[in-house]
Amino acid sequence: MASSYSNIHPVDEILTSLVSEVIPSDSQLIAGQVFENVKVPERSGTFLLENTRNFMGSPELDLERAPGAGRANIGSFDRTSLTFKAKIYSAQDSIAMEDIIDSQYPGSEEQRIARKVRRTMMLAKEKRAADLLFDTTSFSNDSCANVMGGQVDAAGTDALTGLDKLKDLVFAAAHGINPDTIILGRGVARALARNPEFRSYLSVGDFTDAGVGIAAGGSLVLNDSAVQAIIRDVLNIPNVYVGQARRETAVPGATSSEAQIWNDETIFCGILKGSDAIVQKSGNVKGMPVAALNFDFGNMVAGQYDSLDATRRYVYAEEVQQYKAIDSTLGYIVTDCLA
Repeated sequence: MASSYSNIHPVDEILTSLVSEVIPSDSQLIAGQVFENVKVPERSGTFLLENTRNFMGSPELDLERAPGAGRANIGSFDRTSLTFKAKIYSAQDSIAMEDIIDSQYPGSEEQRIARKVRRTMMLAKEKRAADLLFDTTSFSNDSCANVMGGQVDAAGTDALTGLDKLKDLVFAAAHGINPDTIILGRGVARALARNPEFRSYLSVGDFTDAGVGIAAGGSLVLNDSAVQAIIRDVLNIPNVYVGQARRETAVPGATSSEAQIWNDETIFCGILKGSDAIVQKSGNVKGMPVAALNFDFGNMVAGQYDSLDATRRYVYAEEVQQYKAIDSTLGYIVTDCLA
């Protein structure tokens, strides 16, 4: 019996390159930008967590020493750890051999299927990222009314001031570390674009020149880039993302129904860029304070193989990774931001 394609050539470098090269064009997908990526040499391991209280001083001690007296001994708090295990994610699609020959559509049918498979993989990965960072069981959370004094699109809400209050909540919970990342659901981002306090900062070429700004919220509506720039410039939060990707939610055979992957009414604010992770040979990882990480064991690869009866050609993609919450105190979720 002749060997199948999958036995003699399990990974197709051309298709793998195709899968890789088209990922940056999906500008709405932000999961790859949001998380610090930690390359792990083994699929499972342990993340070593330092107890921040070890570095926050010793208020119970008087450090003054009399001549000849002993030095004050600093107390210690136990370090902790958590385990991770990168999971295997894969998908495939197929086409009849006759359709490959008969197709009058331009381009390779295998490459078309590779794009379909890649899109399925990337949307599923985006959903895993959103499910973690917008998960109120993983991070501290409260309603927009309580945190910001009102919903973003409600009359009288000073949304920029509200986001500054959110920044202070993260700062206090994170032992004095300012948040470096904020993620906005698309609905929240567009509501901020129409919020009078945000619009009052709009100016011609310079966000800091109040003399040419639109006082008290003019008639113009901001675009996403302007909203992100205001948050970066005024609140000094360098990484601002808007989750805009949508995905199909209906099963095949049912009427099509789409939904936002990142919840429209939710905001995440926290520390996601501070890991500076060090990977040990055993698969263990140490890192700087960070709310969540991507443990990446294997980059996405793609390949193709023929069925044993040579009637269909299959194209697949596969990767091995895990998004995991690391420290619940380093992230904060605001919910119910829209009226």
